[in-house]
Amino acid sequence: VYTINGSAENCTIRVNADDSVKVQLVLDGVDIENEDFPAIYVLSADKLFITTTESENTLTVSGQFTADGDNNTDAVIYSKDDIVLNGTGTLNVTSYYGNGITCKDDMKLTGGTYNIKAALDAFEANDTISVYDGNFNITTNKDGFHCENDEAEGSITISDGTFTINGGSDGIQACAVLQIDGGDFNITAAEGLEATYIVINDGNITIDASDDGINAVTNTNAYETAIVFNGG
Repeated sequence: VYTINGSAENCTIRVNADDSVKVQLVLDGVDIENEDFPAIYVLSADKLFITTTESENTLTVSGQFTADGDNNTDAVIYSKDDIVLNGTGTLNVTSYYGNGITCKDDMKLTGGTYNIKAALDAFEANDTISVYDGNFNITTNKDGFHCENDEAEGSITISDGTFTINGGSDGIQACAVLQIDGGDFNITAAEGLEATYIVINDGNITIDASDDGINAVTNTNAYETAIVFNGG
């Protein structure tokens, strides 16, 4: 467990732990501004926890991202392994040319306030995104939440939370399954919700879309292409 506070420029918190180790970064009033590289970069760990205290934390990348070998490190927080974001404070993430937060495995969010401004996706993961709680204020030129991998998989499940998303493309997009079990959503985007199989069990959802409000499109043959409403 590492507790971090203070400010820095062109500084990267780099995690390169054994793949059986869980690492927690506790952000307790952090301000990092970089020109071309992630503020938090996870090369290896079993799982990374990013936890905010009752504090304001700001991470910014102002320029074009520089790749790290084969890793196209195109996000302010970039993780090659599982990541969990939680806490009771605020995390401000600004990405002028890339993604806000990228995870190449599974991403979970269980609390906290997130103010994300990104040129590309605000939250991006390869395998799954699971949201259990939190306050999300997102402005992006692409997707608010995006989950997709090379095997035509990628699913998003949202249980609760408050979401204000202004997206240039999709508010929430999953390649395979998008399931909403609760939460309050106010989405302004080209398309509000998109996945192969969309199931809405609960929640309050307001969508202002210039194209499709809710769109089921066949990105994978592993699931039926359908929109199912069970409540909300």
